[in-house]
Amino acid sequence: MEPNEPERRVRVQDATKLRALAHPLRLRLLRYLLAAGPRTAAQCAEALDDTGANCSYHLRQLARHGLIERANADGANQRDRPWRAAATGFEFLPDPDDAEGRQINDALTALGVDEVFRSLQRYQQQQHRLTDEWQESVTFHNYTLALTPEELRHLTLTLDAVIRPYLRPLRAAPPSGARPVSLNLQAYPTPELI
Repeated sequence: MEPNEPERRVRVQDATKLRALAHPLRLRLLRYLLAAGPRTAAQCAEALDDTGANCSYHLRQLARHGLIERANADGANQRDRPWRAAATGFEFLPDPDDAEGRQINDALTALGVDEVFRSLQRYQQQQHRLTDEWQESVTFHNYTLALTPEELRHLTLTLDAVIRPYLRPLRAAPPSGARPVSLNLQAYPTPELI
């Protein structure tokens, strides 16, 4: 999706599509394209520290399942044409009656947690390179809330509505100095207090 296109969120429930994402590099590629916009396999490889051939293969697999697509690049040969996410966001929710889908979703959740951890490690290792202004803007908050399921859903939707206008695919002209920022929001019942 290009900036200024209407928002299109896709709910993925099909076990085959979920399985296509249950690979660490594929999930990272999809997230990278959502964050960075259209990129070639070579650009993805450089950003994700992988090989162009490996990224190319996994990008084609994501495209085969309709999760990414070729971006318009007039005059570019097939190799130089960038890929882009096929939507502005994805929700991965298996059919509750599909045991295989639930297993795949568990694997996707584990991969997502691993990727958040990797991203935080990379940030921690490179935070000293940030300007003072950026370092002062960074935040790590942890809240323990007392909510009903309905309240949690309402809170999640409210926060989503506040965050959504800042999403890279939806923001046509970010101010100068804007750069990609990872915002992770997890909300779940605290296991040790259940």
